[in-house]
Amino acid sequence: MTSYNTNTSGKQWSGPRAVPLLVDRLHDLADECDEVTIDMLMRQIGTQGHAPLLMIVSLLMVLPTGLIPGVGGALGAVVAAIGLQMLLGHGSFWLPGFLSRRGMSAERVRNLADRIHPASMWLRRHLHRRMEPLSNGALSLSIIALLLIACGASLFVIGAIPVATPLVGLPVALFGIGILARDGAVVAAGYVLTALVAGVIVWLM
Repeated sequence: MTSYNTNTSGKQWSGPRAVPLLVDRLHDLADECDEVTIDMLMRQIGTQGHAPLLMIVSLLMVLPTGLIPGVGGALGAVVAAIGLQMLLGHGSFWLPGFLSRRGMSAERVRNLADRIHPASMWLRRHLHRRMEPLSNGALSLSIIALLLIACGASLFVIGAIPVATPLVGLPVALFGIGILARDGAVVAAGYVLTALVAGVIVWLM
């Protein structure tokens, strides 16, 4: 079991500019090694709080990486673990060793960062600090934590459905972006999308 400090004191990791900054950090991490493991993401990104890590994990779920056999389940477990530790208010983040050692090639991660960089710059221009009780309030964060636990755990049941991981990753991505950018409107969209995705998955089953 590995534990990671999740100190959120760094001001650069709060607000709209944190989104492209996170993408740049992901690209730099891929340039430093041949393989990027979840453990490396935790150490390099997880130290800045739960939101940056949540956003990265959700993007890996939404993009084709989430369709790689075994990756979707591992990412779902990470999402559930993030939600649990948000709910408990832990100042550190831990994962079992068998999850923290999972990874993918640095080239794949680098391509991911390049692919989403234009979108991150667009988000920087359009995200705003607003409705902050939704993105930073204790009640809303507790509800989000419960939804993350449910979303992550659901992949152990519906993971066999090909589109399940990307579908579950969509609202998780909105929660990550909304909390990271302190944009409550995005968090609200995440709530709505969670209900829609739940309906779609029930229909697919």
